[in-house]
Amino acid sequence: MRATTAALAAGAVVAPVGAASAASTDPPPDAAKITTTHWDGTADLRDGAWDNLRPGIGGALVLRSGDGPTTAYTDPFGDGTPVAYETGTWTSPVVEAGYAIDESVTSWNATTPTGTWVEIEFRGRKADGAWTKWFVMGRWASGDEFAPADGSVGDIHRTSVDGQNDDDAFLFTDTYVAKSGHEPDAFQTRVRLYRPAGSSATPRLSSVSTMTNEYLPSSRYTGTSDFTLGRHVELDVPGYSQLTHIGEYPEFGGGGQVWCSPTSTTMVQYSYGKWFQVPPWELRDIEAPAGDPQVDYAAINTWDYTYEGSGNWPFNTAYAHRFGLESFVTRLRSLAEAEKFVAAGIPLVVSINFEESEMPEAGYGTDGHLVTIVGFTADGDPVINDPNKATNDLVRNVYTRENFERVWQTSTDGLTYVIHPHHVKLPRHLPGVTPNW
Repeated sequence: MRATTAALAAGAVVAPVGAASAASTDPPPDAAKITTTHWDGTADLRDGAWDNLRPGIGGALVLRSGDGPTTAYTDPFGDGTPVAYETGTWTSPVVEAGYAIDESVTSWNATTPTGTWVEIEFRGRKADGAWTKWFVMGRWASGDEFAPADGSVGDIHRTSVDGQNDDDAFLFTDTYVAKSGHEPDAFQTRVRLYRPAGSSATPRLSSVSTMTNEYLPSSRYTGTSDFTLGRHVELDVPGYSQLTHIGEYPEFGGGGQVWCSPTSTTMVQYSYGKWFQVPPWELRDIEAPAGDPQVDYAAINTWDYTYEGSGNWPFNTAYAHRFGLESFVTRLRSLAEAEKFVAAGIPLVVSINFEESEMPEAGYGTDGHLVTIVGFTADGDPVINDPNKATNDLVRNVYTRENFERVWQTSTDGLTYVIHPHHVKLPRHLPGVTPNW
């Protein structure tokens, strides 16, 4: 489960790749401003500053070979031994938001061979021109080989970083929240790549996406969007129940009852076919008596050791990239916008919380949950794969459009994971939502 840190009404802009330019059509005047800025591959990452990095195969940034700067890091969940790492850094250009930034979430696509990792940071420039400090948005390693048999340096425990709050902002797990009067109007994102000193291994940074938004009270929610598809559309997305995994791997939150996010991420991952699934040999040692060991595997490999949960939003999208998928965290402002993704063949993982009385058709209430939008009925109601069901057969549900859209928008401002293979393209330009190609 994953609860949002604040209630924000959403209007989303996914800016064109590279520079943080606004989409050609402005969002409605009563919508909050939200911009997702993408740097995808070296063609876009070259817009930033590089230190001890070079282009790698496939358009990723990698560490240079040679004697780069080094630093020591002690894994707080390891054995207490500091390890020397060679580092390289990518720093984005200054991105002018054009509005006061209240929140920000950064997501990334990177692969990290054993012993290597990446650290993602964000800072904002306030109206008076002063910069905030760099806030650590996450320390990510895709594997969990903490003690390799050959005695080499193992993976760090992936983690968010607590204790970063100051006069400018709060850092809630994966979300930067500006304090009143200290809202930035511009930002930079920074990614550090780490490998054990003397090693030739390197992380591969493929893309970075930073979402920023202004705050808009949930009371400004304007009501149910029009159904634009006009027909029944439903994607072939497997239904996985998180509840069949209750009690499995109790060291990871007690088991499946708190695994809604990785379960939903796995549903989307597995909808794209075997080429994007967890290799069978990776699942051999996973103990899942009720089946679907890929759900347990996802929970283990998205686990945030500080947050003590698998609901860290960018950790889930980063996990999906391990299997060849492109992914990022954004916000959408309506189900009408979600329809465009479904029509393009892209199911969406969305974050919600609600009282049972707000959406009685669900049969429960929650203070933080992730579900998957897999389609729409001919009447415009969303078809939802809801992992909070007793069996896989019960996961597919139809929820009332009015109720679902209201709780999604007013509880998390339309927080969404977008996960897709390269060959399944994002929908063409939606005003204020996706890039205009």
